[in-house]
Amino acid sequence: MNKRERVMAAIKGQPVDRVPFSMWLHDFTREYSAQALSQETLRLYRAYDWDFLKPQSRPYCFNELWGQEFVSNERAQFPIVTRYGVQRAEDIADLPAVDASVGALAEQLEAYQQVRSAVGPDVPIVATIFAPLMVAGFMAENGPAEMRRLMSEAPEKLERGLQTIADALAQHTRRCIEGGMDGIFYATTAATCAQMTPEQFERFQTPFDLQVLEAAQGAPFNIVHMCGDGILADQFVKYPVDVFSWATSPGNPSLMEMHNKTGRAVLGGLPGKPAFGNMTPSEIQAHARRSLDEMGGRYHLLGPDCSVNPGVDPALLAAVNEVDLTVRRS
Repeated sequence: MNKRERVMAAIKGQPVDRVPFSMWLHDFTREYSAQALSQETLRLYRAYDWDFLKPQSRPYCFNELWGQEFVSNERAQFPIVTRYGVQRAEDIADLPAVDASVGALAEQLEAYQQVRSAVGPDVPIVATIFAPLMVAGFMAENGPAEMRRLMSEAPEKLERGLQTIADALAQHTRRCIEGGMDGIFYATTAATCAQMTPEQFERFQTPFDLQVLEAAQGAPFNIVHMCGDGILADQFVKYPVDVFSWATSPGNPSLMEMHNKTGRAVLGGLPGKPAFGNMTPSEIQAHARRSLDEMGGRYHLLGPDCSVNPGVDPALLAAVNEVDLTVRRS
């Protein structure tokens, strides 16, 4: 099977020659131009021969639409904000409508298309999109806590801001799909029991998520990624995606439990940051083998719980290539 055949068969639960796998990690100094981002993505692809690609866009690229500024001089250090998109959390209600076809997101799409041109049609590529509530959490100082406060104190203002953000992200999503991407990797860090109730999820997460996901419909490889412990897994079951990704950590479902909840494919089995960087190659391989045994080669894509530590020892990444991913039929 080629990479596209392998990935698409795994998504559908069809037989595969081996379980497809991929990983993703930041190099924060290589994410500030389309050329640098595409070059870093291709360097990793050629080194580790992944089955699909998730170019690791810089974390604040969406917030740049509203003037957020930051600096990053270290490959493994998260960017430092020098100017937030809003000065008070309540100002999120007044975010202006923007054209997502220019600026930072045009640059991201250019990088994706450079990668596509280099790897050809047989390698699936997904574009990273953050949920509107996640983008809002980056928008202000102490943003996640401030957005939780607005849920109670000024819910209509928060909703207006989320609608503006969702409109821009839906624009960008459509451009990514029209530009040749196979789907989106739709991530949220806000949807955990510690950060909201199921009722708040339905008001502040669901409608805006579905607007963005609707813009990706028709693409064959849409993934939702749920960050954190204690995810509100049941709230995501109805989401129109092909693959679910999350950390199999305390309070979260196992791979098979999530597959049984949704009937769809799961992406996981490897640790993410910070655990990945603190393990030995044999420990990482053991994680992979356990997930392969659990899923039995069906509806499974092998990947990390979250992004892998930036600046990680290449030997840890290479360890996954040494695992036998062949699916054996009885």
